[in-house]
Amino acid sequence: MAETVIGIDFGTSCTSAGTLIGDRVELVRDNSDPVVPTVVYVPERGDVEVGKRAVLRQQSQPNRVVRSVKRVLGMEPGNELVRRYAASSGARLEATGDKLLYKIGTATYAPEQIAASVLNRIRELAEQRFGGQIRKCVVTLSAAAPAGYRDAIVRAGKIAHLDILELVAEPIAGALAVGLHSTSAQRRLLVLDFGGGTFDASAIVQAGMKFSPVATFGDSLLGGDDLDDEFAEAIAGAVHRQYGVDMHRDILKFAELRYRCEQTKRILSSRRDAPFTMNEAFIVGGKPRSLDLKIDRPWIEERWKPLFDRAIDVVDEVLRQAGWSPADVGAVALIGGTSLVPKFQELIAAKFGRDRVAVSPDADLAVSMGAALLTARHGSTPRHVPVLTSDRAAAL
Repeated sequence: MAETVIGIDFGTSCTSAGTLIGDRVELVRDNSDPVVPTVVYVPERGDVEVGKRAVLRQQSQPNRVVRSVKRVLGMEPGNELVRRYAASSGARLEATGDKLLYKIGTATYAPEQIAASVLNRIRELAEQRFGGQIRKCVVTLSAAAPAGYRDAIVRAGKIAHLDILELVAEPIAGALAVGLHSTSAQRRLLVLDFGGGTFDASAIVQAGMKFSPVATFGDSLLGGDDLDDEFAEAIAGAVHRQYGVDMHRDILKFAELRYRCEQTKRILSSRRDAPFTMNEAFIVGGKPRSLDLKIDRPWIEERWKPLFDRAIDVVDEVLRQAGWSPADVGAVALIGGTSLVPKFQELIAAKFGRDRVAVSPDADLAVSMGAALLTARHGSTPRHVPVLTSDRAAAL
């Protein structure tokens, strides 16, 4: 019996994985959830925690939690993106020679070690889900990944006892997941991957059943994390204007504020307004004050406008590199969880025409589903497991 090979989408904010069983994609799950936050909690003593458990630790021990490690994986210490990441994430990064290290308490950790904790958790969950030992995988990577990223993710895989058989461009995996391979055609495609930490655009030529990237461009510091940060800053700014209180001064409360903003952003993807509550959010005159707000989607969309403008700039640049106009594009695939934000979809539809834009309700899982499909190239034929009746595990 062939060894199970899993396909992994190692994301900035979330990681997901799966494999192909017959003609059906089955996803790795953590307590029924196929999305595992790419968040790592490193305790002073005891085992590292990954995923939702680590997310909860952000509110009580943010200095021992690392998120968005993908943004610095393979980066050199002097890179401007590293400085901006450290400033926005609160992570304590140190340079030792040509290496970056996270300072957590009195210990230091390489980004590869943090990434390996996430991959190791995915491997463990896959072994629970599919049975048997798993040591081989296909991993996707961003179209805008820095030069050192490939080597860094391979090192992280080795630490996690995973042999990475293939590194696949996320746009190709995403194109497969949204079904662009279901029709043999001669056309020009655009794949826009708006994830948790990066926004990548890829121009792809489809010739029959062959897909060839002709141009890629991306913004490595533009994603859902940045929308969450801007959301938190908007509310903190409103509090400061009304009460003269700087919410940044309490790192625990600000971590909670950001978490609640992320949850509210998800609700606003399907509703025009959403309640926002946070108990004892700040102190005024020695007394705790709570937040009880109604967030209108247009209000926060106005704050997000500069971020969406950057996304459109990326799209324009990849079109320029490919030598295409919007009218030349036969289909646009939107993948990545942030592509579910309605305003972003509106902007892309206005540019290319709504009938040419394809987006899956499971856009946050598109890349991992595509990676799972590609495990077939490596002979992954795991034994049969019970099929879960879930839309997110639907056959492609």
